[in-house]
Amino acid sequence: MDGNEKAQNAIRMTWELMDILGFERERLGMEWLSASESTKFVQIIKGFTETIYKLGPSISKAA
Repeated sequence: MDGNEKAQNAIRMTWELMDILGFERERLGMEWLSASESTKFVQIIKGFTETIYKLGPSISKAA
């Protein structure tokens, strides 16, 4: 198993914990990019920021 696969498994396990704790999965993501994809990086960050803004403050169902 390479580093990318380990990271993807960690994301999946964290999503399961987020489900249990009442957090939206959209608050955590993972993308594969090369160092030369700066434009794509900016698009991903802008999209993620918009998603978080639309979700609003994080309120755990477990709280």
